[in-house]
Amino acid sequence: MTEPTPRRMGDEIVISGGYQHRVLTQGWAPQRAWHDFKYREAARWLAPQPGERVLDVGCGSGVLADRLAADPAVQVTGVDNNPDAIRYASQTFQRPNLEFRLGLVDELAFEAGSIHRIVFLEVLEHIYPEQARQVFGEFQRLLAPGGRLVITTPNARSLWPAIEWLLDRSGLVPVMEDSQHVALYSRARLAALAKDTGYRVVEIRSLNFIAPWLAVLGRGAAEAAHRLEQARGHALGSLLLGVFEKPA
Repeated sequence: MTEPTPRRMGDEIVISGGYQHRVLTQGWAPQRAWHDFKYREAARWLAPQPGERVLDVGCGSGVLADRLAADPAVQVTGVDNNPDAIRYASQTFQRPNLEFRLGLVDELAFEAGSIHRIVFLEVLEHIYPEQARQVFGEFQRLLAPGGRLVITTPNARSLWPAIEWLLDRSGLVPVMEDSQHVALYSRARLAALAKDTGYRVVEIRSLNFIAPWLAVLGRGAAEAAHRLEQARGHALGSLLLGVFEKPA
């Protein structure tokens, strides 16, 4: 008898619905830069075109969904399994071309081929590897031919494991190890996941090596470092950004 695929339906701790918006706007300077750079690069590589439909899976408080919906020609839907996050996002970000729905990452009620872009930021590490394969397969079903998937996840081949250990003991953020994060990916492991589930790998790069930390010296220093890191394609950033496409 085949064992069922291990499945996570949420974290073991409760995250405030406004958490992502709050850290972006009110957090410590490196924290604000960290999230802003992540959202900026995800939006740049997502690059939705007029008339396309974008799905932000694990949208949290709705920050990136709102940024993407600033283009009125793009239809954006944010999905999250946290009722407080959906409530916060719906109340905070309101546009005619933006909606938020309560849902699980592996139970997305959309028609096959109806989505042009999917963004999946820092959710992959919250689900088991076997479940991740199923989720990537479900994204394949939803994407139109040539559709694009953009993800971020902590980089196993960076200082991130040490940073997570320190943050978990600092009390500055909700505990991540085990309570939230149950998987960690290297470039090779992320590429294998994408290829095994039928995607073409467009790009895998890293973000947030030194740049966010320089924000303590001023945002200008952080911005300059971020531009340099992205221009040179630095391999040791704490986050991996993966860009994958469904074959046309």
